[in-house]
Amino acid sequence: MRQATLVLVISIICMTALTACNQGSKSSQASPASNSEQKAATAQAPSGPKAQNACELLTPVEVAGFLKVPAVKKDDLNSGKNEMTKVDFCNWYVKEGSNEGVILSLRRAESNDAGSQMLIFSAAKGDAVEHDAGRSEKAESLPSVGDEAIYSPYPVGKGGNIAMRVGASALTITGSASKDDLIAMARLAARRM
Repeated sequence: MRQATLVLVISIICMTALTACNQGSKSSQASPASNSEQKAATAQAPSGPKAQNACELLTPVEVAGFLKVPAVKKDDLNSGKNEMTKVDFCNWYVKEGSNEGVILSLRRAESNDAGSQMLIFSAAKGDAVEHDAGRSEKAESLPSVGDEAIYSPYPVGKGGNIAMRVGASALTITGSASKDDLIAMARLAARRM
């Protein structure tokens, strides 16, 4: 089983338990934007304050729109910054028991020099191809996304991974969306990094 799918399944199981305890909380649910609204949001992302964490890169409405589903839920248990690795995660899932969803993994370098930028992008790329040399060789460069980016489809099934760098930040997007939707998601997130 692929590592990303396993993480998503574990996230869903954990969220099931959390949802049972917090049935009244609906603040992290949202409906998707229409296709035209989604394209408008992608084209006109605000250039205001930058996202402080991975969950501020995309809204629930935007994620649901990209996945073409009525709503997504944030997995609060498996979202947040890992203090040991300093990677900030945001997990969005479609429904319990499904592997549909999106995981954002945000890394920020401690300095903005070329070596630090290369290091964080290398780590993001490693996650995107699941540290598989064969997938790494087949990864497609995405010259119009961020400062540098790659796309790697899942070896089996729908979805894939994007790793991108914007300045001294790198993001890995793992999701069940189509390649085009993952690229649109990455472009929108890049504007907020």
